[in-house]
Amino acid sequence: MYLDLVDEGYEDIKFVGVNGYAYIDNDYHCMICDTPNECSNCTEERILPWVQDVPAIIIEEFDNQLDCEENNLSWGVGEQIQWNLLDENQCIENGYTWFHGQCIEFIYGCLEDVDIWGNWDITLRDLVIINKEGYEVSRLNLTGNNPDPNSTCGENYQTIKDLIIGAR
Repeated sequence: MYLDLVDEGYEDIKFVGVNGYAYIDNDYHCMICDTPNECSNCTEERILPWVQDVPAIIIEEFDNQLDCEENNLSWGVGEQIQWNLLDENQCIENGYTWFHGQCIEFIYGCLEDVDIWGNWDITLRDLVIINKEGYEVSRLNLTGNNPDPNSTCGENYQTIKDLIIGAR
């Protein structure tokens, strides 16, 4: 769907998958399909970015590890920023990490535990559509709404695509 939208001129629509913290220890290879020859659910590598939900937010008040830990919080990676326009050499030259063909900057900080999936009331296979202002405009679970264009005569696919376009 993402490639169809880009082909149709919708350059301002972005997709990202978020692996829930509860699934952090599960094998993600078939979810992101970086090893399609080992997966039954895909035949080619997926181009959409995926991130791992971490159960913490950065607390700006403490900007160094010592102060952070003295306040019974933990110091670690709080955010990941993906730099899509950098190639591998540019990525490494900027001090970022090249991982599975993607350039990622890890932002360290003082972390407070949170539950993102809990806060958003997310369940497995939820599609949450957010507008440019960051507000949720639609939500549906893909388990009962198969987005495969060859399923349901393409009706679910078109409905989901229309929701995404309408959120712009």
